[in-house]
Amino acid sequence: MSSVLDALAALEKRAGVSLPDIEVIERAIEPVELRPGEFAFRQGEPHPYVHIVHTGLLKQYFTDQDGSEWIKSFSAEQVPFACLEALSGLPALFTSEAIEASVTERVPFRQILALADRHAQWQKALGTAYALLARIKVRRERDLLMLTAEQLHARFVVESPALAERIPQKDLAGFIGVTPVGLNRIVKRYREKH
Repeated sequence: MSSVLDALAALEKRAGVSLPDIEVIERAIEPVELRPGEFAFRQGEPHPYVHIVHTGLLKQYFTDQDGSEWIKSFSAEQVPFACLEALSGLPALFTSEAIEASVTERVPFRQILALADRHAQWQKALGTAYALLARIKVRRERDLLMLTAEQLHARFVVESPALAERIPQKDLAGFIGVTPVGLNRIVKRYREKH
């Protein structure tokens, strides 16, 4: 089974619906192979697709005018990602880049919207997906505002230990908002305590 279909099955369960015409999405799935450093999409470019990671690991980040990266999230196996602005036809506000050799499955968002226009079940599933995304975003915002870098690191390591092992230190540092040297100090203190 494909990662997209697995994700839709999980969404059906979460939303409490059975999605009709799922074969429309199945036919629209496009595999995308990425080597480390290659992009699923780039900031400033249109990209009206939803991706699900089949294998590998990607990072999503904003780039400022000086070229500095501000990492917003990571996507590993079975994790969906997209840029909401790009889904609505605007340029992507961030970049998605492969950290590891990766395969994603992408689906044109217009296909999903067309199904939502025809079926209440798809509308409910989309609403459920947006609500889940909103909860994730609010939690990340709260954490960035209220937790120290040490607390952010500890939470990430506890909640996502396998992922924490796969992410390069420079990227993990960018995710919690410190320099790589600062992260080395945090990791050392964390290991001394645990």
